[in-house]
Amino acid sequence: MTPTIDLEKVIIQGIKDLPQQYLGEVADFVIFLRQKSRKSYDFKEELSLLNEQQINHLEEEFQDFEQLFPKE
Repeated sequence: MTPTIDLEKVIIQGIKDLPQQYLGEVADFVIFLRQKSRKSYDFKEELSLLNEQQINHLEEEFQDFEQLFPKE
């Protein structure tokens, strides 16, 4: 029997002591995943919480994502 993995715990442990720059990237990715997973998710509301530099980074990072990974 395979033990159940508590993914939230793995994520929380994995981000402890990361430099602020990397925590910003984690936040960007979480917001992107939320937007992708929820059709009714208000992506603009979450983006308003990020500073302009983080927004630019997020847009650059995922600009080709839909082309590389089309929705099923």
